[in-house]
Amino acid sequence: MSNWGEAAFNPRSIALVGASGQSGKLGYILMKNLQDGYPGHLYPINPKEVEIMGYRAYPRIQDAPDAVDLAVVALPPESCVQAMRDCAEAGVNVALVLSGGFAEVGAEGAARQQAMLEIAQQGGVRLIGPNCFGLYNCNLGLNASMGLGLPPKGGNISLVTQSGAYGMAIFGLARQRHLRFAKILSHGNKADLSDHEILDYLADDDETNVICLFLESVSHGRAFFEALARAAQRKPVVVAKTGRSSAGQRAAASHTAALTGDATAFITAVRQAGAILAESGLEMVDIAEALSRQPIPAGRRVGIITNSGGTGVELTDLCERFGLRVPELSSPVQAKITPLLPTYASPRNPVDVTPLWARFPAMYGGSIEAMYESDDVDIIIPILLQRSALMHENVETVRDTVLRYQRERGIAKPTYICWVVGNEGEQTQAMLQDAGIPVYEWPERTARTAAAVATYAEMRRARAAFPIGQETPPAGAYQTALSLLAAVQTQGRTILLENEVKQLLAAYGARIPRETLCSSSDKAMAVAQTFGTACVLKIVSPDISHKSDVGGVRVGIAPDQVGTVFEAILATVRAKQPSAHILGISVQEMVRGQETIIGGLRDAEFGPLVMFGLGGVFVEVLHDIAYRLVPASTGELQAMLREVRGYPLLTGVRGQPAVDQNSLIMTLRAVAWLLDAFPQISELDLNPVIVSAEGAVVADGRAILSLS
Repeated sequence: MSNWGEAAFNPRSIALVGASGQSGKLGYILMKNLQDGYPGHLYPINPKEVEIMGYRAYPRIQDAPDAVDLAVVALPPESCVQAMRDCAEAGVNVALVLSGGFAEVGAEGAARQQAMLEIAQQGGVRLIGPNCFGLYNCNLGLNASMGLGLPPKGGNISLVTQSGAYGMAIFGLARQRHLRFAKILSHGNKADLSDHEILDYLADDDETNVICLFLESVSHGRAFFEALARAAQRKPVVVAKTGRSSAGQRAAASHTAALTGDATAFITAVRQAGAILAESGLEMVDIAEALSRQPIPAGRRVGIITNSGGTGVELTDLCERFGLRVPELSSPVQAKITPLLPTYASPRNPVDVTPLWARFPAMYGGSIEAMYESDDVDIIIPILLQRSALMHENVETVRDTVLRYQRERGIAKPTYICWVVGNEGEQTQAMLQDAGIPVYEWPERTARTAAAVATYAEMRRARAAFPIGQETPPAGAYQTALSLLAAVQTQGRTILLENEVKQLLAAYGARIPRETLCSSSDKAMAVAQTFGTACVLKIVSPDISHKSDVGGVRVGIAPDQVGTVFEAILATVRAKQPSAHILGISVQEMVRGQETIIGGLRDAEFGPLVMFGLGGVFVEVLHDIAYRLVPASTGELQAMLREVRGYPLLTGVRGQPAVDQNSLIMTLRAVAWLLDAFPQISELDLNPVIVSAEGAVVADGRAILSLS
């Protein structure tokens, strides 16, 4: 087989290197797992045995009678290098190395891992692991892992986990909830096979409808992002990652980089690719369950049915907190529900059926029917609490009603059960789960999951409406920018002057204010008179990066005061930084409007990112910022604006006119083009970009070039 994924998940033959017939050993567990379900040819490899568990054993993998698609290696780490040599000589397609003792334990293990990898690459063997838990193809009956037993067939969720033990805990939790999997892969140290290759395989796998990724690290970040985007176009991908908290503040010269956390690029990549970012392994399973078992909701409106008023209110509050809506049902819908309820119950939403046990089946079933037939709600959440959850006939009615409307009538409206009962309800809970209806313990998990799926559905619809086609930069922009950057680098500088940054942006279509570099107060006065408006004066020096820190910026200066302020700025700067080479003072027309900040930086794994936020307190205190990887479509840039919480300020509030968002998009696009075209730009900071109804203007800017 030339396809590593087929060789790994659908192998015609498997060699178990380190097989054992002795109970308690890993080689025995693996033999038992493979013997119990795998339908292909199995070759135990052990030079000390002639037969293992009814299978003929072979001294080396080269001695197997047929070609081997998958070699499962369970040996001491010091024996794995030779085992890989044997795999290469035997023409094995994929080697799954479960053994630990490699890069995860230090320099000696890392050297051993590198030696094993080099042999695999030279021999054309794809390496999964080492230090991994193994893999499953549940629908084939293949368990090539340390886990005991074989999951049931018929699943459509595939799980990729870097952490074997935690991944298997997630798997165990899912099995408790009667979830079924298609494929599971734990790839440990990821010495060879990378996340993006696994994503590409699972995106093409017809048995996989939902992909779950539980990651500790990401290598080849840009390739991961691109594969994630390809996969997410075809099926839902849910991603959870440990180690997302900031390990320390980035030491950065630019404001943009200082605002960027350690996990920003990863989070941006996941969301921009169209995948779903889960906060934990548990949330990942919750979301996967909803996506694999229920249709995608058409909106955010939730209909709730409860036998506990307090629980209904709690769920309503949580739904609203997580961005869902719980609207009052329309009069016709209430009219259908009211005859089912006692006079003291409420049909409004939540529908409170009260603790009238004898009528639970009729009240729950009839209310669900009314909500399925109504256009008032997009998601139905019955709360089953204590008696309503334990009453077999009530749970059966809920189940049958949902199935009738979804499967027989074809109404694609999801139902999620909010389950509030102890372990005694396992039997009735299983009735729902086995029917494909998700069950979530307690209101918070239910609301979080429903909100995550609704957000995903909304995002998927929005992305489908993004403009098609890739815009191209203005003619001559690249050559203009290339010449300017070459001149700066020839001078040995890594920090661009403000006017140089503005020239770069102007070449790519951004607007800049009128400005003139002045060497004397008389010239500054003359320039100010031509502007005929309030001015901004800024010191210009290749030795001064932060102009405000040395008193080098004055704003709102009347034209007749420009000469005096010019001399005052020179005196202040010379006193604070006497060794600085001063080229003059830039006199600029003052632009009024809403302050925003646009920036760019380059992540080591994911490449260039563009940033947007509103100025002042929104950025400094609230960190109300949006990011996108570059290149980014116009649709993505438009989404960036709407993503910040302060977005309403751009649309016009309290009598203020709406700003020209198209001009703001044009500035973002210019930054994206620059970052994409010139990898030597490591950081870019446009702060502020002033935007008004007349357009967006880059009022200040700085850029840092890399030394390489």
